[in-house]
Amino acid sequence: MKKLLSVFTLLIAMVAGTATALTITKVDKVNPNDDEWIDMALTSAKASVSEGGKPCGAVVVLNGALRSVGRPTATATAEETAIATSRRKKLNNAVIYTVNEPTTEAYNAICRAGADAVVFVNSRDEVIACGIYPAEAYNDAAIDSTLTQVPMSQISYPEAATFLKSNKK
Repeated sequence: MKKLLSVFTLLIAMVAGTATALTITKVDKVNPNDDEWIDMALTSAKASVSEGGKPCGAVVVLNGALRSVGRPTATATAEETAIATSRRKKLNNAVIYTVNEPTTEAYNAICRAGADAVVFVNSRDEVIACGIYPAEAYNDAAIDSTLTQVPMSQISYPEAATFLKSNKK
């Protein structure tokens, strides 16, 4: 429906002769892929840095649609914030896209929420090397074994990797 409305708007603009400034963004795509979702998480991380925060950002994608966006606060990681702002107790059929590999605390929150998967760009080693989180934040022994573990996968997204390195602490 949204795409149909965009096409209709474009046609009206063309008839009226004002079609020169119409911009199609990544969000306008019908089926965004991993790169578009990670780009949205990166946008959140950039907003966090511009406000003096950590270069971290996350989005919750539920049933293929953007549900919420999060960035770190004084008391929560970007992933925890995104989960909290989704206003859902359970995130079945959700994928969490995050710029950096989730800390143990964030991973436990993701497992509690019942997400289906996590997709990230920067590994814990890269995050630790840049001084964003200490090594203690990634304590595999502290992962709650009573929860169903959520599979994580790392993807390549050079802009997010460059962003992390340019915000080294």
